[in-house]
Amino acid sequence: MKIIFAVLTSLFLYNALQAQSVLQDSLVARYNRNDFSGFYNLGSASWKSKTNPDGIDGWLHYMRSQTGPVMRSTLVTDSGKTQYFIWEGAKKMMTFKLTLSDTDGYEGFDFQSYHLPKARAYAAPIPNDNPLKTHLDSAVHYNTADFMLTHHLVGLSICVVSNGHKHFYNYGTVEKGKTQLPTSRTIFELASLAKTFTSILLAQAVLDHKISLDDDIRKFMPGSFPNLQYQEAPLKIVNLANHTSGLPVELPNLDTFKNEFDVLKMYDHYTNDKFFADLRSVKIDTLPGARYGYSNAGMKLLGIILEKAYGLSYPQLLKKYITGPLDMPATRTGLAVSDTTSYTKGYNADGMTMPHGNWNMFGGAAAIISDSYDMANYVKANIDEILPAIRLSHKQTFTDGDFMMGLGWQISRNTINGTRIWKSGGALGFRSYCAVVPDKKMGITWLSNRSDLAEDEIQEMVDQILSVAKQ
Repeated sequence: MKIIFAVLTSLFLYNALQAQSVLQDSLVARYNRNDFSGFYNLGSASWKSKTNPDGIDGWLHYMRSQTGPVMRSTLVTDSGKTQYFIWEGAKKMMTFKLTLSDTDGYEGFDFQSYHLPKARAYAAPIPNDNPLKTHLDSAVHYNTADFMLTHHLVGLSICVVSNGHKHFYNYGTVEKGKTQLPTSRTIFELASLAKTFTSILLAQAVLDHKISLDDDIRKFMPGSFPNLQYQEAPLKIVNLANHTSGLPVELPNLDTFKNEFDVLKMYDHYTNDKFFADLRSVKIDTLPGARYGYSNAGMKLLGIILEKAYGLSYPQLLKKYITGPLDMPATRTGLAVSDTTSYTKGYNADGMTMPHGNWNMFGGAAAIISDSYDMANYVKANIDEILPAIRLSHKQTFTDGDFMMGLGWQISRNTINGTRIWKSGGALGFRSYCAVVPDKKMGITWLSNRSDLAEDEIQEMVDQILSVAKQ
């Protein structure tokens, strides 16, 4: 009798495991072919009765864009009711949590960040120049190796500034197929980190009485723009710097172009006159200053306004007020789109080599290139707030609950390291991040030659590194 019971028990467990395996395989298959309604339909009747299919569709669509297709699914924990799988996606690895139903299908699921065991991260054969002598070195190495392996990165250049000391770390390669480690002098696109430079230039213009933050932006624009107001309330200079202008994300509308290469071809001939013509077609539908809405167009316009106020080009302003005083000789505006030799190659989420940006494309919004050596000086200057313009750029100008903006900088209070002043950037082939914690005398710049990385995951990694840097 005991033998029969044991056989029946084993058979029951086997069938249950087989059913669970079939369910997991079915979920992965539907996820990979973007069949999100099919994914939803595998849920239990009780789960579907209280879950909006449109919400699930949007969530899965976003996660699929982050992970790419799942190449392998591995069960790592099984409590009987809840299972945890490692989903190894083409773009990054994730933890997939699946809650099983007592009847049929699943009762819920979730995606969570996946982190490698420390032993595996430390043993990873990633080229690097980390000396691994201090606690900071170890924190940088684990968090960087973990991030690179789980996100399939190509190369990284990092500088950490702590109590006036600069620490440089480089990982990976400057180009796929080569074994060329980046250095602190390897040039990357800063992408939207350039907005912090533009905002410091704005702060300098305020201190020089060239511009007031409350000025109507049309004071510095050619011709008439009656459309750049809402119920007679004009767009102000400060609205451009803290993204509360109501201007669109981009001008022109980039959704009309088929791919990145077509966009760049268009921007190669995109003049200020064309930009102003596009601005005349904009309709402002909310009170300026009332609502945050990220706008590259607004920052590009701010760069043009600064040129008008000073009678100098943006590159001249950059050198006179920032890169010259802060000893940043490698930091400059990007070259023509045809240039592919002066700095590292960038890659998109699918590993394709992306073309470099150019001045016409980004302007004051994202046209600057630099290296981690120069950026260490920039980070230190922002930690110490050695220039009055830097100090002014850090002052809060907009708040919406826990969301706060200075001039170009985002402000996050009550992080694990205190008040963090930061900005991230993303270009066609690059991702960047810069953060300073003035109260703790520390900061970091993180430069990567791959785009599409999630901001919250970069922040999590950066916070872990800074938590050791402050010790």
